[in-house]
Amino acid sequence: MKYIIVGIIAGLLSFIVNVKAQEGIKTETRTYMKTLLCASHTDLVNNLNTEHKEARKWWAVNNDNELIELFVNDNNGAWTIVITNSQKFSCALIGADHSGANYDIDSTVETIQ
Repeated sequence: MKYIIVGIIAGLLSFIVNVKAQEGIKTETRTYMKTLLCASHTDLVNNLNTEHKEARKWWAVNNDNELIELFVNDNNGAWTIVITNSQKFSCALIGADHSGANYDIDSTVETIQ
């Protein structure tokens, strides 16, 4: 019983610390429309491998069962983040070159008010 009470108190303190850490930070929700470079997963990955010499270094699956992948070129540090839906249709979300500057993936961004 002692350990259960300690666990509950630790959990509450953790929650309070997280809430306190966010106080004073102005947050807002925005929706963005962005034109993305998309293709079948096979075609997009083949292009990253052959044309950009990028290989997959990390992956995860989000709550919508979409595959998120990070591709990196080990020689020059360029990288690309790709999202793939359950129909194996992929889009390059963002990338950067070796300098750290984001590169445009045929994209335009506009805010929806």
